[in-house]
Amino acid sequence: MRPVRSDRPQRPLPSSAGLGPPKPVPAPETPPLARIRSLLNGYQSTAAIMAAYSLGVFGEIHRRPQTAEDLAKACASDPHGTRALLEALVALGALQRHGPTYVLSRDLAPYLVPGVDGDATGMMDVTTDLYHAYGELARGVRDGSPLYPLTGDEILHGDASRVRRYIRAVHTGSREAAFRVVQMAPLLAGSSLLDVGGGSGIYSATYARQTPDLKAHLFDLAPTLDVARDILHAEGLEEQIEYHAGDYRHDPFPGPVDTVLLSNVIQTESEEHVFGILKRAWEALRPGGTLLVHGVMPDADGPVQPPVALFSLMMFTLFGHGRAWSSDQVSEWLAQERFGVRFVKPLGEPFHTKLIAATRLD
Repeated sequence: MRPVRSDRPQRPLPSSAGLGPPKPVPAPETPPLARIRSLLNGYQSTAAIMAAYSLGVFGEIHRRPQTAEDLAKACASDPHGTRALLEALVALGALQRHGPTYVLSRDLAPYLVPGVDGDATGMMDVTTDLYHAYGELARGVRDGSPLYPLTGDEILHGDASRVRRYIRAVHTGSREAAFRVVQMAPLLAGSSLLDVGGGSGIYSATYARQTPDLKAHLFDLAPTLDVARDILHAEGLEEQIEYHAGDYRHDPFPGPVDTVLLSNVIQTESEEHVFGILKRAWEALRPGGTLLVHGVMPDADGPVQPPVALFSLMMFTLFGHGRAWSSDQVSEWLAQERFGVRFVKPLGEPFHTKLIAATRLD
């Protein structure tokens, strides 16, 4: 028997129509103890990469894909320990395993192998040094002294091999950022650029590549320029740069020039030295010239991202008085030293740096 159909209006069922899409369910919060464990275990990933680099694993696998047994023989290492290390590298994404054979991840291969295009092994050499230095971080904080000093005095009179490793590391890490800076602040053809404290010269060389007839000058300490010449010669860029030896903390800057670039300089210095650097930059510029300041410069207000805070800690570790000065603070200093700030722009992902462009005011 069919049910009798009623003409009476039916009561609508509960509906979410018009309320928009369902709200996402928040991810469960990581328990506090798990967060602490994750923070404490961060050293393990670094140690695995450093061990593989030290043993020559990446170079061997780049030569040809190999099994764990082959690699243990080639690297003169324990077979069980080698296999455990290789599996950890697979989990971290540094290696891939096809059956019993290990190969380098294609996107990382150019960076992990000494002597190939893109070679980032300078970064790994410095990281190895810093890995040991950071074990003494409590002592450095207590004493107020850098653990891996790279001040001007250290570069002039300290360990030359340490200086070379550091400059190679910064060169590799700055390639992509240099290209982004050139895109954001292009220079006029035939103009002149002074790269102050430019290290390997990667920024001035990138500008020279992209700017017809640019007169590019690199100003840094003599030991740094020796390393820069070697690096730029290997990349076929040595002839595009003029080299000027001097200490930017004390010596007048070469000039006059149309543009002065301070990339990753201010973050290494104390406030006192920053004022001196800005004063000499103003003097080196032609009237109406441009000062470009690039580096890690967080916002004055708001939360600081972990990479930025850890970078500021590293500046203390390397330079003692270094820190990630805020972009607001740097802009205020520029105004005090007769510069008019034109813009402050972040470089964007994956970088944590900003670029400030300012004009010399007369």
